[in-house]
Amino acid sequence: MAYRFERDEILSDGVRRIAAEQLEAALDGLAAPSRDEVAGVVHDVRKRCKKVRGLIRLVRPAMGKQYRTVNATVRDAARELSSIRDAHALLATFDDLLAAAVPPASTPALQAVREGLVARAEAATDAVAEADARVERARALLQQALDSVGRWPVGDDIADVAGGLSKTYNRGRNRLAECIDDPSDGNLHEWRKRAKYTWYHVRLLRDAAPSVLEPLAHRYHDLSDAIGSDHDLAVLTEIFRSAPDEFGGADAVRDAQLLIDGQRADLQRRAVRLGVRLYVETREAFGARLTGYYEAWMVHGPELEVGEIAALAPDRAADADDGATDAAAPVDAPEQVEGAGEGGGPEQVEDAAAVTAADGVIPADGAAAQRDGAAAAVPAGARQTQPVGAEGDGQASGTERLDQLSRAEVYRLAQKLDVPGRSRMNRTQLVAAVRAAGAPRNV
Repeated sequence: MAYRFERDEILSDGVRRIAAEQLEAALDGLAAPSRDEVAGVVHDVRKRCKKVRGLIRLVRPAMGKQYRTVNATVRDAARELSSIRDAHALLATFDDLLAAAVPPASTPALQAVREGLVARAEAATDAVAEADARVERARALLQQALDSVGRWPVGDDIADVAGGLSKTYNRGRNRLAECIDDPSDGNLHEWRKRAKYTWYHVRLLRDAAPSVLEPLAHRYHDLSDAIGSDHDLAVLTEIFRSAPDEFGGADAVRDAQLLIDGQRADLQRRAVRLGVRLYVETREAFGARLTGYYEAWMVHGPELEVGEIAALAPDRAADADDGATDAAAPVDAPEQVEGAGEGGGPEQVEDAAAVTAADGVIPADGAAAQRDGAAAAVPAGARQTQPVGAEGDGQASGTERLDQLSRAEVYRLAQKLDVPGRSRMNRTQLVAAVRAAGAPRNV
């Protein structure tokens, strides 16, 4: 199941279910990874450890002293794999750094630096493939945490969630203030950890108010990715300084450092500009708002799609022609891409919100289109749009995607473009009108 609470389960059951799912998946991944699977497995296991730690932070007031025990156990399991993760993550980060340079950087000196990083990543892969003792220690710790889940003293009072939610958010808010005054590597790393945990908290509560919390989750994800990439660049700086001969010598390292310094300045500037907006609320206001969404969800039911009559009413005649039936309720959205900021691991799909056609293109049958991989690789603030008819690498064209939308979804696009007479059009007419208006493709 997804990393989020379900409305038909009590809070304590949801906490235990989610924890068990994450820990079991981590143990399965570490059972016997092949050499080719090592980088992805380690990335996935560490990510699941962070999810569990984010989950218990949400209910920390209820867990009491047991919180520290569980948190330390899962943290130590992830640390056993940190050197393996770092070797692959740093290579991926350096590749991103070279690709982001304008023009792209590929000098012999920089290639020598990369060869040193490749050698480190291959050595880390060999260590895991040979049943390294670190993997066995990680498995033992994860099993210990899993065995304890049923004994966690978690209650069903939303007030417990409010305490954990507010505390984590406020720590991130304080770390932001410190980073504005002193953007040291340590301060930035601490801010990144708090921002990531708040991202997990918003995701856990996502179904309580998807139209509000899904965009918020994306922004916290963007923030943690930016600060995470900055941290990886800081680690690169340290290893280059400590062993320059492994990376082509002092001159080659100096060239790499020039790229690192420029990229870090840009990442930090962007992170602060977003952070001052995400952390504008007080801790009390943030906690009350998100727990209020949860209570509304429990009392009044799931959020429903809202809009003009014409946008909500399916055109049954058009649907009959297409052999489909539109639904007024939101469809399942593409899962949220995770992992860019954690480095090295392949992008993975994670819990996304119900996205309207104005925000992303969703097939009428609910099998949502994933984010354009190229767009996901572009730094925040630099993404571009294409006309509906433009083709993307390995993906359906905008025209083909438009043909997959329901009438309600196409109507929202027409509404956004202010197409005249849209309320009187059937689905076929709306598609033609949106094409004629040259709608942008936002994915």
